[in-house]
Amino acid sequence: MASAVLLPGSNPTVPSALLLPVEAPWSPAPWIGLALVSVVIALVAWGLQLMQSAVDQQEFSLMLAGCLVCSAAVGLATVMVMTLNDFLL
Repeated sequence: MASAVLLPGSNPTVPSALLLPVEAPWSPAPWIGLALVSVVIALVAWGLQLMQSAVDQQEFSLMLAGCLVCSAAVGLATVMVMTLNDFLL
């Protein structure tokens, strides 16, 4: 019976019982992602509430505050996506 020689880094053509799937280690990334998504949703809701009260009271400062809160939520969401997808610059 002939034995096959595998070079380092090559894949065997015949599956072997020794090549068992390895379980991935536990990662907190999904929970952090869910927490950050809920924070972003809360920030957007708060910003929209500020903008609605700005329209009701005809206040420019509340509209500006609502825009700043929503832009902060967009920035947080952008950093979250870049971090959780390992897209660091």
